[in-house]
Amino acid sequence: METRDALLGRRSIRRYDPTRPISDEDLHEIVEAGLYAPSAVNLQHWYFVVVRSPERRAELVEIMGQVFGKFRPVLEDRFKKNPEAVEETKQFFSGLGGAPVCILAFFLKDNFPDRDGAMQSVSAALENLLLAAWDKGIGSCWLSAPQRMGFGPELCRRFAPGKGEFVAAVTLGYPADVPKAPPRRDGRFEFV
Repeated sequence: METRDALLGRRSIRRYDPTRPISDEDLHEIVEAGLYAPSAVNLQHWYFVVVRSPERRAELVEIMGQVFGKFRPVLEDRFKKNPEAVEETKQFFSGLGGAPVCILAFFLKDNFPDRDGAMQSVSAALENLLLAAWDKGIGSCWLSAPQRMGFGPELCRRFAPGKGEFVAAVTLGYPADVPKAPPRRDGRFEFV
């Protein structure tokens, strides 16, 4: 796949094909792509936990149900004219869309003086993960709601004690369907 095709073609996938597992080789290559992201002063701030065992996945799904409970008012406000989006999100959170894998991303050194730089570094690594997955035909969805709704400490405690601060989760799996791209908004850049 050409880089531009991956950049413009990748979509957030919220329904996965439960019959297609992701190979260990593909998972290693996807995580490796994340490890090669640029980072502030080359500190490589990231730490990833690849959740794929049924027991740990069930534990994560339980937490995500709680996340949705707190996130629902935000969604209801955002999607006043599209209430079905709230229900779709609820379905996604209740089982992670059937994704066989979820990568939890943390930044090490939660007391690092350049928190913004560390967060941006982990975000760059997450984007690499998304694009590497898409290049292999594997869909993904970046979830920031657990951090936004205050579940980062719980995810750290249960999945990565002592490994810093939770940033985001990324579901991975082969897409059951691929949505169309939402329209791009005008006025988002200028040349000077």
